[in-house]
Amino acid sequence: LKFIASNLQSSSVAAAAMTGAGGGKGGHYQLGFTLSPLTADGKLDTSGDDKGGKHPVEEDTLYKMSLENREGGNKLIQSGDYESAVARYSELIMQTRALEKETDVEWTDHGRDLVRQLRAVAYLNLSLCFLKTKQWTHAINTATRAIQGDKDPADPKDDVLPRETKAKALFRRAQAYREGSSDLEKASQDLRQALDMTPEDKNLQQELRRVERDLSQAQKAADKKMAGFLSSGKGVEAGEGIFTEDLRPDPSSLKAPELKEPVKLSEGLYLAPKDKREEVAQEAADSGDGPAIDYEDLGREIAEMKEEKPELFKQVQARVKELVEENVAAVEAQTGEEVDQETAVDVEAPAENKPECPVAAPA
Repeated sequence: LKFIASNLQSSSVAAAAMTGAGGGKGGHYQLGFTLSPLTADGKLDTSGDDKGGKHPVEEDTLYKMSLENREGGNKLIQSGDYESAVARYSELIMQTRALEKETDVEWTDHGRDLVRQLRAVAYLNLSLCFLKTKQWTHAINTATRAIQGDKDPADPKDDVLPRETKAKALFRRAQAYREGSSDLEKASQDLRQALDMTPEDKNLQQELRRVERDLSQAQKAADKKMAGFLSSGKGVEAGEGIFTEDLRPDPSSLKAPELKEPVKLSEGLYLAPKDKREEVAQEAADSGDGPAIDYEDLGREIAEMKEEKPELFKQVQARVKELVEENVAAVEAQTGEEVDQETAVDVEAPAENKPECPVAAPA
């Protein structure tokens, strides 16, 4: 007598274990017994038991139990008992995972494909159960695993379903996208991919037409809503925009910040803070005693001179340096004191004797 105890949880818990979702109802225990017949001499028939040693995967106990769960799940689907079917397929998946770790199996490529196909079909049937019970997220997840396996990242070796069966998985995932999340774009993509595999499938063709019709209606509704929104606003028609005044930025906050230190814009071009000498020069220009100075134009012209006429630029650079030194010497001669460099010029000359200019100065 063999005693088998299996913890068969309810569908929501089993699905959570497979799809990574949490929560669900509590499980329950189901105890079962299998009777082995006696031999002619009254002894226990152990011909079907694993005798140990290397053996093909088809003869492994876990593989046989997986087949039993597949058949049991299929019968439960036919009877409409989707919750119980979920439990059988979930147990099958766990058995195949354990089977792949067995070391006493004579593993071949064919044997491993048998196990992968058995698991992929279980995921495919789970997606049907979840569609029937309107558990859309689980339906999407299990259909995806039927297509590409349950490893992350996906293992290409788990892509074992025939094209027709894979098209069925794409069809079920598309249904879950449309019914559960209203993601018509993804539903359309899955249906088109499935039709590439089975172009004569009438159900796929019909579902794609339905999805494309829904997509068209959704786009028209969105366009109509936007058109109504724009046409209903009198302020919009008058060119006033759709935002209220309290959302507009304060013009004073858009002013450029006042410079406190010289800022290098590029090689040979600096911005310096406005000082008293600039104010005096501007006041003189306003009163007619001197020309107005456009420091932006001056800086631009100096930069252009450096690029286009480097020889002339060097001459101007040397001349500016001479004028600065003469002005400093004149001030020192009048006051008898050494003039502070920061008071005499706006931009401190670097090691290569860059001349100074109140707003823009070449290097």
